[in-house]
Amino acid sequence: MKKLNKNDKHRIFLLIGSLIFLSISLTFLYFDRNQSYYKYERIQFESGNAILYANLYYPVKQLSFQKKHPLIISAHGLGSQRDLDLRIPVEFTKRGFFVATIDYQGHGESGGHLLNIDPKTGIPALAEDCSNLLNMIEKMPVFNRFINSSQIGLFGHSLGGMVALISGALDDRFSVTVAWSAPVWIDLNRLDISNDHIFYDYMPIHLINKTHPKNLLIIHHIHDEVVPFTQNALVIKNLTSCKLIRINESLLFGGHSLLSDYALEKTINWYELKFFNSTTINGPIHFSYLINYILIGISLSAIFLTTLSIIFFSAKYFLIFKERQDLNIKQYNIIRGKRTIKKIKKRKSCYIIKIFGFSFAFIFIWFLFEVLFGLSGLFIAPSIIIALYFIFNIKRIIIWFKQEEMYYKLKHQLICQCEKYVLAYSFLSIGIFLALYMIFSITYPFAFFFPSNPIYYLFTFTIYPFYLSFEIFYRKVIYPLFFFLKSYKTKTIIIILLIIFNQAIIMILTSQLFLVAAIFATFLISLTVMILNTLIYEKTGKISSVLISSFIIIQIFFGSAVSTVFGIGSILRLFVRF
Repeated sequence: MKKLNKNDKHRIFLLIGSLIFLSISLTFLYFDRNQSYYKYERIQFESGNAILYANLYYPVKQLSFQKKHPLIISAHGLGSQRDLDLRIPVEFTKRGFFVATIDYQGHGESGGHLLNIDPKTGIPALAEDCSNLLNMIEKMPVFNRFINSSQIGLFGHSLGGMVALISGALDDRFSVTVAWSAPVWIDLNRLDISNDHIFYDYMPIHLINKTHPKNLLIIHHIHDEVVPFTQNALVIKNLTSCKLIRINESLLFGGHSLLSDYALEKTINWYELKFFNSTTINGPIHFSYLINYILIGISLSAIFLTTLSIIFFSAKYFLIFKERQDLNIKQYNIIRGKRTIKKIKKRKSCYIIKIFGFSFAFIFIWFLFEVLFGLSGLFIAPSIIIALYFIFNIKRIIIWFKQEEMYYKLKHQLICQCEKYVLAYSFLSIGIFLALYMIFSITYPFAFFFPSNPIYYLFTFTIYPFYLSFEIFYRKVIYPLFFFLKSYKTKTIIIILLIIFNQAIIMILTSQLFLVAAIFATFLISLTVMILNTLIYEKTGKISSVLISSFIIIQIFFGSAVSTVFGIGSILRLFVRF
């Protein structure tokens, strides 16, 4: 039996350790979930000629004081989706409630558009989404067996609060409604929508009164920076005489987020008071959603680490690149047309300054075009970066063509002989990451980002420069500047740290775009893929191998972002510059 060398032992140890870590983290996560709900069901239904999706969570707890369970339909905020805010599903199922979270028109996995008009009824589809979801649930066997038809509630946050107000005012089946940070109306004139548009008639300000929605509770921060308290919460209070709870504490991410245990506790008390005539009969309230989020974060980290370890472990079987790994720096410089080692060492400080200078310029271009053009800057900035790269490297490109014969010979000897292994390795890496992500997101309902329509996926081909600019910058601009380092692994680690730093700065500078959750997810997944690609590039030395990974993985998440932007684009202009 062949004795394992030190590197092989490290690979095996990393792989086994990451698999054990993943197994333990997922075990704890599913154990924690099973304290609240034992399963969930994806529901597909039609509303306003669009296909929408929802999750129905089945509670673990049985109610000792009644046979059937209440049902809460929960609507998320603008730009979000049904599986991101887990507070309502986790905390209410734990107390014996069925919870259905909906992706209404133009959000998440659902199709449609926020201002869709139902051709059958002539009213805004947004006003029917929750009712149509309830229609679907009523046809399911679980409804007659386990759900109390007289205990159906609505919950909504931000724009979802507006959806809850509309649905509660129009549908008598909803006996309790709670709205957080809810707008009572939206000024569509700013979107050049005329006053005679049917959507105006279905604004909450024209629908709600002292009897509808039933048993209404409004919770609003007095310093809400998105939906002003005076123009919305107080107007709702005057129109309905509902119970209004004012929040004045400082909250993480601002007043509009309502990341407040007090608000959540009062919401639970309100539903139980109206459904059970008691705030104590169902036992004390103990929150656990933070633990749930922590375990999700640990599990996602474990998935990422497992992906890295499998990629690292499998490299030796897919890439016969001993020649490249053992290639001395001088030979590598000949391939890239660089100076000798001695000259590079003498100019070491110069290369370090260049690295920081290029990084600053890279970040500045992103920031400048985001400030000037908003979301459109995501398309313009990378195109500028790619153009600048080719402009400043035109001389090198010409020299490359002149030395094509020598370059091709070296390239064929050291790299091209393993072309098939490069492709196999790239696709393996893609498959591992996507498989782990999809399995986790489907089996555990959290952050499932997927285009709602194949057309949106095809449209995302237009943003190819986005990730091409990142790969060119890190592989073709930054990587060669580390020629004074002998170790490929050292280069890889330093570049990963640089990627994390640069991407964090870019995300902070463009944070206003993150009103759409899918855009934020795309930035995170871009960061993840660039880290994975850095490891792939270490093994292959070919930018084509990392472009394959970027193209397939990031494309999916961009498709999800495009779905949401198209679905809510007109309304989004009220909050984000385009």
